[in-house]
Amino acid sequence: MQSLYERVGGQTQLAKLANRFYDVMMRDQVASTVLNMHPKDLTRSRKRLEHYLCEWFGGPSLYGKQYVNAEWIKSRHKHLAIGLEERNQWMHCMTTAMRELDIEPSLQQELTNKFFELSGFIRNNV
Repeated sequence: MQSLYERVGGQTQLAKLANRFYDVMMRDQVASTVLNMHPKDLTRSRKRLEHYLCEWFGGPSLYGKQYVNAEWIKSRHKHLAIGLEERNQWMHCMTTAMRELDIEPSLQQELTNKFFELSGFIRNNV
């Protein structure tokens, strides 16, 4: 059985997804709150998301095994007020990015479920 990493298209496709995610965030006004939680220069954020996704989806260890788990991600974001609105903005960026990259619909749904679960877990503000 192929890993999500392989099914998505490997590191090249995940780099595209990470970059498109941030392109959507910068472009779509609906994501303004979550954009403001990021540094002005998104270069490092783009690469970190790419590396995180590669490892989280079963690809090469580019981020660090100790960091690719829900508890670490939650602790990494605890200084930010992340409620439903911020979660929804983040999900908008990710689902739009997947759609714009023409990821196969059933795979998009599987990834959406995975992202929704993680982004809901990170919420720390009602």
